[in-house]
Amino acid sequence: MLRNQNGISVYAIISIILFAALIFVLALPNFYNLDKEQNIEDCTNNMKEIWVAASDYVRDTEADFAGDLELLRKTPKARGPKNTYLGSHNHCPEASRQKTEYIVFGKYVADKIGDEIKHNYGVIVYCPNLAQYPKHFIPKAFYENMDPTQLQNYMIDDMDYINEETGSNGARKLEMMTKYVEIWKNDPEAFNKRKGNTTALRAMLFPEKFGLTN
Repeated sequence: MLRNQNGISVYAIISIILFAALIFVLALPNFYNLDKEQNIEDCTNNMKEIWVAASDYVRDTEADFAGDLELLRKTPKARGPKNTYLGSHNHCPEASRQKTEYIVFGKYVADKIGDEIKHNYGVIVYCPNLAQYPKHFIPKAFYENMDPTQLQNYMIDDMDYINEETGSNGARKLEMMTKYVEIWKNDPEAFNKRKGNTTALRAMLFPEKFGLTN
């Protein structure tokens, strides 16, 4: 067996080098966050779970939801009180240090049509790290099998429009999502405006696209 002057075999040295190289390769994703696609999937799955929980809460309470996720974690389900609406404390996987909660808002609207009252609810969830990671966004396809209300469909289409318009500009996407939530929070006529005009709320966000700038 080949040995150097200190009596260590060449094969032992090669084994040590290979082992060190293996450890380095395995550690790369943690140090450099190489698995971006997995992080995108994990983040969107977190948001989907929150969306379901918040949607159930708004539906059951028939009231707006301001975004306190701890409330969802502590409140027993109206249709299954043995469990709470939200059970986990998941955060964006890109946030290795500061664990910021996902941004959530739920809107409830009782829409009276003749003598009938139609209960509408819609929920918006987006990642707090959207500026740095613009792909951390719930895709429109997710909602297709979720039996969305009319209000939720309005939100789905508008959010998809925001996503398309902002593309990879995460800071712009975060800005527009924040403004969009503020419209639903502060404008009591937002539902009627959107119901009467498909582009009504989009024009508030992107006035230049609709010829509303001076």
